[in-house]
Amino acid sequence: MDLLNHLPELFQVLFLAVLQGVTELFPVSSLGQSIIIPGLLGWGNLLTSETFLPILVMLHLGTATALLTFFWRDWVELIAAFFKTTIAGRLDAHPQGKTIWLIIVGTIPVGLAGLLLNSPIKAVFFSSQWPVIPAAFLCLNGAILFVGEQLRRRSEPDVVDRHKQEQAFKRIAQLSFLQATLIGAAQTFALIPGISRSGIAMVAGMGARLSHAEAARFSFLLATPVILLAGLLEVPKLFDAPTETLVIAIIGAVVSGIAAFLSVRFLTAYFEVGRLTPFAVFCLVEGLIAFLIFAPISLGWFSLPW
Repeated sequence: MDLLNHLPELFQVLFLAVLQGVTELFPVSSLGQSIIIPGLLGWGNLLTSETFLPILVMLHLGTATALLTFFWRDWVELIAAFFKTTIAGRLDAHPQGKTIWLIIVGTIPVGLAGLLLNSPIKAVFFSSQWPVIPAAFLCLNGAILFVGEQLRRRSEPDVVDRHKQEQAFKRIAQLSFLQATLIGAAQTFALIPGISRSGIAMVAGMGARLSHAEAARFSFLLATPVILLAGLLEVPKLFDAPTETLVIAIIGAVVSGIAAFLSVRFLTAYFEVGRLTPFAVFCLVEGLIAFLIFAPISLGWFSLPW
């Protein structure tokens, strides 16, 4: 095994690892970023590789590990709650009894959608004109975040203190199972590159009157089983790849995990008082610029010099 002969691929994967680790939890669509940015950099060799999607999923597993590490106390309690409520047959058998079943219910829609729509989505978004569509959907993602935030502002109590405004809204355990299902169903749109899973889950959570911090936390808790399910589908495809590719993917997963841990640490603090508006503006601007670049290319009017 000689990684020196694979330095360009290693650099590309490490770049994607940092990009993935940061943008998976930020509401800016990690999959959209992982297609648009390499496209702008002219990394067609990576994007057209059969191992591109499995490598991306390996990077997602790094993110899932970071989430498990950051929320390990929560998951210890949630797993204990699962067994206690299952054995007892009632949700109040554990303080986190309702929360774990809300997470399970919220995971089912996107899990089923991923199984049923995985192949059609690949066929559409990894065709020769793929950069245009994710760029357009990134703009749509920005619009969703912006509208969601504006609707939230209308329902906030008329006080200056942001902490007091946020305290007026629900905690996760106060959700109904129907609301958890709808939040989970909203995540299915994130199968489309350009739509952020964390972003659309947060907007749906805020629509169910969760505070920003609780909507973000529920989004992060929902992310873990979803990412692990994706890994079960895609990572085995790496086993047929060369040893160097597998090693590079593992290194990338570690880097992605570190970046994701720092991201979730920042975001959990930010959403105590922060809003989705800055991320909405970012998606709208980047998506529009990328669309204006890729649309003429897809029509054959010009090509990138590299």
